[in-house]
Amino acid sequence: MRFIDMNPHGGIGANCSICEVNGFRFAIDSGLHPKFAGKEAIPAINEIDRNSLDFIVLTHCHLDHLGSLPLLSREHPDAPVLMSYPSSILARRMLSNSISVMKRQRNELNLTELPLYGRSDLSSLYDRMKTLAIKKPFTIEKDGRYIDVILHHAGHVAGAVSVEIKSPKERILFTGDILFDDQRTLDGAQPLLERVDTLVTETTRGMYERNSAKKRESEITSLLSQTNSTIQSGGSVLIPVFALGRMQELLSVIEDAIKKKVLPKVPIFCSGLGMDLVNHFHEISKNTNRVRFNRKILRNIGVQPLPKKLEPGQEPPIKGIFLVSSGMLVENTPSYVIASSILGSEKNSIFFVGYCDPSTPGGQLLNCKSNDTFEFTAYNHVVTVNARIEKFDLSGHADREEIVSYAEKLMPKNIFLHHGDADARKWFAESLKKTNAKIIDPKPLEIYET
Repeated sequence: MRFIDMNPHGGIGANCSICEVNGFRFAIDSGLHPKFAGKEAIPAINEIDRNSLDFIVLTHCHLDHLGSLPLLSREHPDAPVLMSYPSSILARRMLSNSISVMKRQRNELNLTELPLYGRSDLSSLYDRMKTLAIKKPFTIEKDGRYIDVILHHAGHVAGAVSVEIKSPKERILFTGDILFDDQRTLDGAQPLLERVDTLVTETTRGMYERNSAKKRESEITSLLSQTNSTIQSGGSVLIPVFALGRMQELLSVIEDAIKKKVLPKVPIFCSGLGMDLVNHFHEISKNTNRVRFNRKILRNIGVQPLPKKLEPGQEPPIKGIFLVSSGMLVENTPSYVIASSILGSEKNSIFFVGYCDPSTPGGQLLNCKSNDTFEFTAYNHVVTVNARIEKFDLSGHADREEIVSYAEKLMPKNIFLHHGDADARKWFAESLKKTNAKIIDPKPLEIYET
């Protein structure tokens, strides 16, 4: 196998891998880096000869894996774009929203190159999309050679898959973003358990030691307990969530908690892309057994739109639970404005339930202590941190120890480290020595052969 990591920044971001196996050339994912904007956010797809890919595979619909797919597909019009059925549904909404975000960024950042693609590019991409059944080989033939592409349920988010590539001479597995634990809306990964020659594994949580006491359900129990405590004290709760996956899971959690009287029935405020995706989750749930979600949840718990005229430093006119994106409090998002409104009161709480990059407002707030000052730079607003700030581990990624154990079962000859910061990869490089595999931490844009 020949392997190239096309993310010019390394780490987690503009995920895109170019591989060559048995005479076939293909790409796994094509994302956008969340820390950058414009052309700086995309993989180095200009380094790939035009129309040289035989196919493209999408692992899932988070934008760090999906966001530049229209650009890559435009340069390789003969390459089918392979994905799971749920991803084929979700990709359309995520990419449409991406265009809207880029149009807003064009004005905010004065980047005339934005948006990077338009509606016609999306239409062309949709024509090239092909959905594959889980665990059913899809054979591609060329010049008397063949290769099988097999998708495996990865558990990370609706539609997420690990990708098995099988040729007469070798078997390769790309874990993609993977989670072995069940979520309320989604079963955990059902991975390949046969020996592989090469494993390309995510390393997202390599810097975080497992806390055996923090199981997903116990974290949910703690989250609900602290939420109830805040509400009973007359405060509001902000739960910043990722629009895809985490919002829908938390809606299910809240519905169940209200039914069981773990939470009182209070106003639940939601907004944005996550609400649009509710309908898609409902459709996927109705047509497959891969997702458990019904949009009746919104009616059952009385979901409302955000109050109008929210202002930094002014508490919302109605107290309740605010379940809104972005999960990292990115500037000018609903969670950012709500945080600026409630952070100054000791009655309120902000509960994070997913990864926050340290450089984002969410990551910065998590490092604050009570009575510290925090600046909402987009509003030129400074506030004293009085609200309770907590983080609950509802990660969509497997623990580092789980991935090492999984790698041991696969007994690969080669392991490529992927989708992780430098320190995370360093931990994996050391810990995976027990597999006796050759460990490769690829540098961006360099060619590796096994």
